[in-house]
Amino acid sequence: MTNTLPHPTAPGSLPPPGVRLGFEQTVPRSLAHRRQIGEVFVADSAQGSEDDFHLSFQIPRAHSLWADRHPSHHDPFASAEAARQSIFVLLHRHMGVPVGLPFSLQRIALRVEDPQAYADDGTSALQGYLHYRVAERQGKGSDVVGMTLEGVMEIGGRRAMTLTAVLAFMSQEDYDVFRAFQRAQKPVDTARLTPAHRLSPGQVGREVPRNVVIGSADREHPESDDGRIRYLLAADRRHPAFFDHEYDHIPGPLMAEGLRQAAVAAACRSGAMASPHALAVGCEAAFLDFAEFEADLVHEAEVQTPGADGRLPVAVRLLQFGKTVVEGRIELLPHTGPHPRPTAPVHGG
Repeated sequence: MTNTLPHPTAPGSLPPPGVRLGFEQTVPRSLAHRRQIGEVFVADSAQGSEDDFHLSFQIPRAHSLWADRHPSHHDPFASAEAARQSIFVLLHRHMGVPVGLPFSLQRIALRVEDPQAYADDGTSALQGYLHYRVAERQGKGSDVVGMTLEGVMEIGGRRAMTLTAVLAFMSQEDYDVFRAFQRAQKPVDTARLTPAHRLSPGQVGREVPRNVVIGSADREHPESDDGRIRYLLAADRRHPAFFDHEYDHIPGPLMAEGLRQAAVAAACRSGAMASPHALAVGCEAAFLDFAEFEADLVHEAEVQTPGADGRLPVAVRLLQFGKTVVEGRIELLPHTGPHPRPTAPVHGG
């Protein structure tokens, strides 16, 4: 996985001297684009300079989605969700971008630098600090058009994650016209959803069935071709984390979780991993189009050769109407410790 992020901070340096960040409360939910208070993970924020921003975050220990995992480690995707919310906070609180201005995440790349930063002692919440730097910017405030952010996350004094995000902005009027044009180019009115059998939680490293978001039209044999394994989106539209509020398209965090689950299931099915309990230690994704609710969203995964560091890359794509909506790669690091309890078979499709 490529990562061009510079290394401006050393371990143990966040927040920097002179910046004080707390964990006493969360930011207002409107700043984090969340409707439920319990879904807000950003605790505090401060601006260091015109292009530097510092934030603190905490993930609830009993969160319905992010606590559903192998108990030895916290989920890096949980901290990635905190990083996503942090973007909203810095835009609205510190950069003059009005709440309600539509924007989309075009590309994201994240890499877990130190997996041990996510070790779970069984009593502490996942919390840490995040530093974002504006690497590129087109426009300011309500006139912003595009932006590239580079981030460094620290957990427990360890450099936990680096990330890059590319954003595009437009006015509400332009967004409405754009979405109407987009949908008009797709056979939305005649589309039909294929009934999908959700995978068992044990096949994707979960324990709660509601948190499984992929399935198969054939319960026993997911479609495979040329080494690729395909799954259908099979999410619960009432899920409190993925559907915290109304959307006019399938939300990005749900698609990312679907890609992660498809990567895990495909890696186990191919024999590349013996267990679905694995840390997601890398994610690259290019969001090429909006995904619509009315048609099948197909997750395609192709397991690649493991690296010398034990990380297993899986090429992933999301397809709808025969076209690629998202493409990228997930990197998995299998857990080597004991499993928490017996899980369902992982080769049953």
